Amino acid sequence: MRYDQTLNRWDFTLGGYKTKVTVPHTWNVDDEVMQHRGNAAYETAVFIGEEYKGKKAYLKFNAVYHTAKVYVNDIFAGEHSRSGYTPFRLDITSAVNFGAENRIRVEADNTKADTMLPHNGDFDWADDGGITRRVTLEIREPDGIEYMHITEQIDSMQNGLASGTLIIKTNVDKPCKVTVCDYMTGEKVCENSSLTVPFKNLKLWSCCSPNLYLVTLKTDNDILEERIGIRTFETKGEKVYLNGEEIYLKGCEWMPGSHPDFGMAEPLDHSIKCLKQLKAAGCVFTRFHWQQDDALFDWCDENGLLVQEEIPYWGYPKEATPLQLDIAKQQADEMMYFHFNHPSIVCWGVGNELGAETELTIQYVKDMVNYFKSQDKRHLVNYVSNTLSRVENADKDDATLYGDIAMWNDYLGLWEPSDDIPNHMIRTCKKAEGMPLLVSEFGLCEPHFKGGDEERSRILKERLAMYAEIPNICGYMWFSLNDYRTHCGEEGEDKLRRRVHGSTDLYGNEKPSYRLLCELQKK
Repeated sequence: MRYDQTLNRWDFTLGGYKTKVTVPHTWNVDDEVMQHRGNAAYETAVFIGEEYKGKKAYLKFNAVYHTAKVYVNDIFAGEHSRSGYTPFRLDITSAVNFGAENRIRVEADNTKADTMLPHNGDFDWADDGGITRRVTLEIREPDGIEYMHITEQIDSMQNGLASGTLIIKTNVDKPCKVTVCDYMTGEKVCENSSLTVPFKNLKLWSCCSPNLYLVTLKTDNDILEERIGIRTFETKGEKVYLNGEEIYLKGCEWMPGSHPDFGMAEPLDHSIKCLKQLKAAGCVFTRFHWQQDDALFDWCDENGLLVQEEIPYWGYPKEATPLQLDIAKQQADEMMYFHFNHPSIVCWGVGNELGAETELTIQYVKDMVNYFKSQDKRHLVNYVSNTLSRVENADKDDATLYGDIAMWNDYLGLWEPSDDIPNHMIRTCKKAEGMPLLVSEFGLCEPHFKGGDEERSRILKERLAMYAEIPNICGYMWFSLNDYRTHCGEEGEDKLRRRVHGSTDLYGNEKPSYRLLCELQKK
């Protein structure tokens, strides 16, 4: 038995300001309170029937930025901290009055903090506070299925079909039945009465053919469904392979939460508009600096867009301490627990633009790569570097070389001065010789650098030609799809504070460089 109810009508209080809101919500785009960084409260009530007595009651939050304290009927039910973009679930059973209305209070806090990731104010996107994603009341069996992680063990692949075994990891240890159906047609394709399910000639998931299957796990009193795609994603030498075939990772990064009317609580239809712009431009790969909602990954699953989802450890502290490692492991656990089955997620990212030449950060990257891989064999793990190309680091090691794909942010001639960009780039890529290297960012960063969209277009065209000539470059990531809201932006104020880095504006309106991106990537 399962029952879910979305909780979207809340009373919002910030000091003397009170209003009714619809969750997802952030106060940092509300004109009256958009400058506030600190605490605010959300309250709602929900009737939970007497028929659910003896069951377990949970509140699942898809995200609260960045710290949440939750009370049910004035009883403290739990706290989620150190991570503002990952889902979490709280057991509220002991506080529930069955057969009555139950009052829920969530205290959200977006105060800058050095005990979380992203660290303090050291990140380049919006710091919108609130219940920024969906909240669900869940009623479950006490001995019910909590999760199901599915790994494909492929024995053979031919003509877009694969044969092998599905290996299921779950919390239940009692008789069960597993059924696999084609997600589009509903046709049953295999089943078994154990957590290993042999399969034969199932369609592979790919960027061009994102075939999906629905896996149903059934016990005597519970049923859980998960959607999967069968695929492999691996590196060999200097190349990357999807389902055994080499793939060049043409990509562009979109910065969510940038529409000034919605902020980090933007509705799914606007997010899908931006994802469609990536696909329309010929992108097969994107990355997110911070964790995203399941609904976005569902779209990527359905439309064949590969993703790297990253822990938002950006910029500082340059040398990772045991605290950053501990927080990163917490976030990694939440990412794997809630997002494991999405076929579109092919890589986890452990950090971005740290002191990658230092022993402490190199050790941090090694530790996090090992941590992910000790629990998860189906995803690659990477680190994004902005130090690989620095002249002063020519003879130094770099943390990005300890991931599966070397990832380098190319701002030669911009943030990083260079008198000879082509040869500087060749020397940089040689440091990663023998492994694939992805240019994880490149573009024009206005208003710090001048030239407008015309200069942005020139950089795009010039760089794509350069990358195509270097053997171990396996792809690139144009940065960015959109101008983006950021608390440290150089242009605009309050909810319009932004960086003009995009080929579309804050609202998704396309610039000439977007049309050039479409043209170049479809050649």
